[in-house]
Amino acid sequence: MALGERDPDSLDFYSGPAERVADIRKNPPPLTQITRDADALSAEVSRIAPDTAADTARANALVADLSAISARVSLLTGTPQTYNEESVAFFGIAPAPLDERRMNGIRSRIAGIVGGEGSLVHRYAAFVERFVIPADRLPAVMNAALEECRSRTLAHLALPPGEAVTIEFVRGKPWSAFSRYLGNARSRIQINTDFRFTVDQALQIACHEGYPGHHARNTLMTSVPVAQGAQVAQGFSLAVERLVQLMFSPEALVSEASAMLAADVAFAPDDRIRVERDRLFPLAGLDPAGAEPHIAIERLVGELQSVQADVARRYIDGELEFSRAVTALEQQALVPYAEAMLKYVNEYRSYVTTYTTGRDAFAARLAACSSASAPEQARWQCFKRLMRDATATASARRRP
Repeated sequence: MALGERDPDSLDFYSGPAERVADIRKNPPPLTQITRDADALSAEVSRIAPDTAADTARANALVADLSAISARVSLLTGTPQTYNEESVAFFGIAPAPLDERRMNGIRSRIAGIVGGEGSLVHRYAAFVERFVIPADRLPAVMNAALEECRSRTLAHLALPPGEAVTIEFVRGKPWSAFSRYLGNARSRIQINTDFRFTVDQALQIACHEGYPGHHARNTLMTSVPVAQGAQVAQGFSLAVERLVQLMFSPEALVSEASAMLAADVAFAPDDRIRVERDRLFPLAGLDPAGAEPHIAIERLVGELQSVQADVARRYIDGELEFSRAVTALEQQALVPYAEAMLKYVNEYRSYVTTYTTGRDAFAARLAACSSASAPEQARWQCFKRLMRDATATASARRRP
């Protein structure tokens, strides 16, 4: 909480009693003291001999979070770090070298679907223009998408009574959407109307920020009282330190990576097509006949997200200046708001790892866990288990 007072970008949320952190918020210590306190607490936790595997995992997660705090202070106080060094220090994982052959293959598949001639980025932009939600219809589509994501999630996850999400439309932010957990099983999702959203992107955002993404996970991780030690409910190990979540930490990696897969968990492919075609497209006032190719294209463009991490790494490390990085994002990753994304990278730097490399690692573990004999049930069971494990996604860490 002290770090969050000194650097608001470092804190995702705090959902505990206000009086517990009142003194720190009123008089936060300097960054140097925060580092000393984090290092001292890490040493203290490391001396403890845990009695159970759950206690061991809890201690390891605490030490990783405390190490991430020290690394964030080092960055804030001017210690130079490469993208990969920073990413490993925060998230325990760094992007692997880009598989150019695979990325070229994905772009070729996209080109085959969108057709036409000339630059792929312009052909892609012209294709998706048919599926952009008119501004006056965006609230209706977003709320309906949230309802669809929620109904499927509640069939598999028992969220507490009274849980709720509100949607707020904003402008002038460096991101397209953001979920703020408010505590007591409530979240506020902000949608940045400076961006234009397609129908499939609306469903992706609703699941990512809401159900079974950030809101659902944060609710499950914090909704049971944690007066003493760790407790377990709905298969989630809950401890007092889970009432606070850092933005730059292994916990954030799992939170973001699992949210990136939320729509794929909530909807089987045929169900996703049906919901978009039969409910969301009509609400958007768009021709539902294009739902299936639209979803196919968005899935392929999602697979190009590894390029975003590569460009962010080269940009942070000084290998690409702003204009060349913008061009690379547009042409290689088909990012429609490339300048906005680089402004995001300027502020959040290696956080790009969480929704690119982190997503890929989480997807691989989810696929390995799921059973072909009962795909939907297994998919949800594996998702619940992996989304609560702050070490799962980064366990196969790749050093720079």
